[in-house]
Amino acid sequence: MKPPAIVVDMDDRDALLEAYQQRMATCTRCVAAGYLAEANPVFHGYASQRVMIVGQAPGSRAHVTGIPWSGRSGEILRGWLEGAGFPAKKWRETWYLTSLTKCFPGKATQGKGDRAPSRAEIALCNDHLEMEMALVRPEIIVTLGKMAASRIIPGANRRALADLVGTVADVDLAHGMTIVVPLPHPSGVSRWLNDPANRARVDDGLALLANARERLESHSDEPKNRDKLSPSS
Repeated sequence: MKPPAIVVDMDDRDALLEAYQQRMATCTRCVAAGYLAEANPVFHGYASQRVMIVGQAPGSRAHVTGIPWSGRSGEILRGWLEGAGFPAKKWRETWYLTSLTKCFPGKATQGKGDRAPSRAEIALCNDHLEMEMALVRPEIIVTLGKMAASRIIPGANRRALADLVGTVADVDLAHGMTIVVPLPHPSGVSRWLNDPANRARVDDGLALLANARERLESHSDEPKNRDKLSPSS
């Protein structure tokens, strides 16, 4: 079922987003609930941006710098996006950068990498992501990792990551039809990317993203119309 529409005065999106980002920046819900020792929400972007990245949660470097994707994973991600035709040097001007939860969840208790946010933490942060999407109204969303894909793409939670990467979905979100391209998380500790077949799936996904970018640019001078950006168009 399509989520209920969030009604936004389009003339005030810039001001509304700035005000809401100020609200997000002071959020301490997960600290109050006992999930985090400290809160430092991390996100970046403007209402005018037409493409959005939704990750799982900020990493340890972003927690310190306050800049999304400022570590090694960000370097890999920028390389992927450049391969799809998005200029790496202008990626912060191009992409709205956010995640399911806005704060670094801490390191994993076992193995390498960061702890995945719990369902409860994601639920506490859900209205932040909903409002970001409603105010930015992205025409293309790139999800990073299975958790982010499952949040945006209906039924993705029942599919393996290998079945998602290399595909594109046209998703009816509250703000309208949106192209969603699922990719894996560009983590340097991910074993998933060690498999040549999975790296080929990433290449397929980037080719689909490049195709969506070309169609987005071809309609850059026209009013926003999600139907024009349907994968079947």
